[in-house]
Amino acid sequence: MTAARPLNRIPGLDGLAFGRLISPPTQAAINKVNQTAFGNSAKWRFQPGTYTTRQVVEHVAPLLNSLIAELGQDPPGAEPSRKILIDGLRSCLAISGRESTLPIGDAINMAGESARKVMAKQAQRIGSLLVRCAQNAPPPDVTVPQMTVRSPCEGHVWTREVAGLLIGPRSNGNLMQVYNEWLHQIVLLRDGLLPFENFDEVRLTIKQEGARPVDDIRSKFLMQIMTAQVKRTTVIDVAKALTASGLPSGGYGFQYGSGLVMPLSLFTGSSSILLKYVPATVDDSRHQELLFDYENKDYFSAPRHEISVDEVTSNASSISSTNSYSTTSNPVFSSFAIENPRETDSFSQIRRIKLQGSFEDGAQYSVDVGQITRGLRYVYRAVNTNCEDSSAEPSSFALHKASDVLSLPDLVTSTSRSDGVRLHVIQAGSAVARMALLGKLYPENVVLVNGEKQSPTSALGVGKGFGPQFVIIGGDVVG
Repeated sequence: MTAARPLNRIPGLDGLAFGRLISPPTQAAINKVNQTAFGNSAKWRFQPGTYTTRQVVEHVAPLLNSLIAELGQDPPGAEPSRKILIDGLRSCLAISGRESTLPIGDAINMAGESARKVMAKQAQRIGSLLVRCAQNAPPPDVTVPQMTVRSPCEGHVWTREVAGLLIGPRSNGNLMQVYNEWLHQIVLLRDGLLPFENFDEVRLTIKQEGARPVDDIRSKFLMQIMTAQVKRTTVIDVAKALTASGLPSGGYGFQYGSGLVMPLSLFTGSSSILLKYVPATVDDSRHQELLFDYENKDYFSAPRHEISVDEVTSNASSISSTNSYSTTSNPVFSSFAIENPRETDSFSQIRRIKLQGSFEDGAQYSVDVGQITRGLRYVYRAVNTNCEDSSAEPSSFALHKASDVLSLPDLVTSTSRSDGVRLHVIQAGSAVARMALLGKLYPENVVLVNGEKQSPTSALGVGKGFGPQFVIIGGDVVG
């Protein structure tokens, strides 16, 4: 009898289980296999398989090795050809400078954590790793074959040293294309890894054309980064290019042969635009590739439930401190459920994930995980310990139990102050309860407050000035 695989647990969700861990395969002895199979001359191709980032760079190393061999011995006193060519790669992967393929270095010193700044930091980290991998790629242990490759000009600017080497008398037209392909493969690899927070861990599904599938979406992605208009749908589609290229566009996460790719925010409680690779699966059906999609494509047009004072469970008129908020409720049982929204179509690759559970008072809840990611994206986070606002009279507070709110239908909202309520306060002592509430409340004027360090009135002055606010009390407020 086969032992059950270990559960994959999410620390940021009180250790809640999310699928089971797997041991993804990786390609072995890439450099030797790629070089010994060719003979004296070969047209370069990528050996399809599952790779780590380092292994992909090793697999394209024969292009560089062939180029250096064809250039011949360096003249006495000249800078080594390998160093010149790898320095050229470093300049192309830099985020500033004449040769930069992603010139967004100015974003590093910007205030806040905009998507552009996040991608600039990613590009720096990934670029440094790829250059190290190129430097450390094992040299050939057999005679290097002459590589031929058709690599159209991609517009990359070469350093003057590279141009002098490849346009000089030691080179030829084929060597220029070999270098261009080696360079472009690694640039594409960098761009394809930008969505992943743990880019050094992700397993890549590489086909014969190498990293070329990123080309199909690269221009769109880079334009959004350059104009500071990065869309999450684009980020998830870029992540699929080298992992699950057979999946349709859209969604917020996916499963493929080597694991899961999910929003980093689900693991950290932040609003990060990045994704996280996890070597686990949540659905062991015949489909290896599954797209996790939103229950409501457009949450703005989704059904809403207007909360009323009839649903207030305590008289909050005497509340004066966070210690007075004793009405709290946390789920006694929670789990993730995977649903096929097209039950009649057994071949559908679309799935929905629900966070569901029950409370001690018998109330049950089921919240779309996709909507939770939206809640994390749009929630406001209180930053002050208190807010001196004389208009915030105690009578303007309404205290709700988390179980009552979560058991309501549709997305819960409050658009009117006609009942005198300015703040709808919900205490949630567990990360699971907070996440569930973020997926249940319409994401317009919701504020997270640290119950140990901040008063509920610290939510005043945060968020939109119109309409009542929902204030979720409890736990650290992650940015």
